[in-house]
Order: sequence, then structure tokens, then C-alpha cells
Amino acid sequence: MFMNKNESKYFKSAEKMHAALLTILNNKDYELISVKEICETAGVNRSTFYLHYDNINDLLQETVEAVYKDFFGRFDDKVIDIRDKDNEEMFLVTPRYLMPYLEFVEENRKLFYLMYEKNEMMGAEKTYETWFRTIFGPILTIFGVPEKEQPLIMIFYLKGIIGVVTEWVRGGCTESKDEIISVIQKCISKP
Repeated sequence: MFMNKNESKYFKSAEKMHAALLTILNNKDYELISVKEICETAGVNRSTFYLHYDNINDLLQETVEAVYKDFFGRFDDKVIDIRDKDNEEMFLVTPRYLMPYLEFVEENRKLFYLMYEKNEMMGAEKTYETWFRTIFGPILTIFGVPEKEQPLIMIFYLKGIIGVVTEWVRGGCTESKDEIISVIQKCISKP
């Protein structure tokens, strides 16, 4: 499916505004950012901003979704084929999977702090939902977890890991990523 010139221009403008918000956010508190500043940084007109968004919060929400989509897109070619893995390899809360996530969070620390503070996790949760359905659900099925319980178990993992990461970000990411991985693994390991 090909985009026409106007659709392409529309999406490029949105990408510019996402990048502008992230750039400005690295140097300024969110509450102090203006539409004018976003437009100037993105090189778009104010009318273009309002063609896309009602306000800066809408831009924030879409930016969070785009950032998570980009991050999880990096794993598309590395998604686990659970058919040929032993039970040990199917345990995905390991440094192999947590380290890239923590590196990504640390690189985007201000955005993550802001989205946790404003409860803007919907972008992440939408992306996680796909992973749960395609990867974690089948793994839980292999481990004999009833399908009815799987969404509750997944939300426990999601909220727990996000809680630990949120506190890490709130504290300025002072602990090493290895320390955070260790804490997460202690929280979910079998006694």
C-alpha cells in the first residue's frame, strides 16, 4: 500500500513534532513547553500542529506510542520462536531482554518520567498487549497456566516491572541497570 503525497507529508509532520517534543523535553519541564516552541523546533506551522492534535497532551500521548512502537519494532526480527526453546529459555524476564529495555528507558528518561507521572502508559500497554498475545500467552499455555488467568498474570508482571522501572527513573537512574535487573528477577522468582 502506497501513501499519496499528502499522507506522506502528514506523517512526516507528525514525526517532526514527536522529535521536537523529545528535544525540548530534554531541556525544559513539560509544563513550560508551548505549542509555538514545538512548531518552531519542528519547522511546522501552528495550523499544522492543530491539524494533528488538540493540545500538547495529545502530542505527548502519540509520541509515547511512537517511541514504544519504535523500541519494540527493534525486536521484530528477534522475536522468540517458542517451539524450539526449553523451559529455561522461555523465561523472558532475563538480562537478555531486560537490558535493552532499561537502556532504552535510561536514554529516554525524561519522557518516561513524564509519562509515568501523567499516567501516559497507554502507548506502552498497547504494544505490550501484542507481545502478550503472540509470545507470553503461548508460553504461559505451555507452562499450564489456564487461559482465563493469563491476562491477570501478565498485568501483574507489567505493572510490577513498570513500578520498579518508574522508581528507578524517578530516582535519576542512579542504580546500575544490572542492579535493577536483579531486583526485578528477585520480585518474580520462585521462592
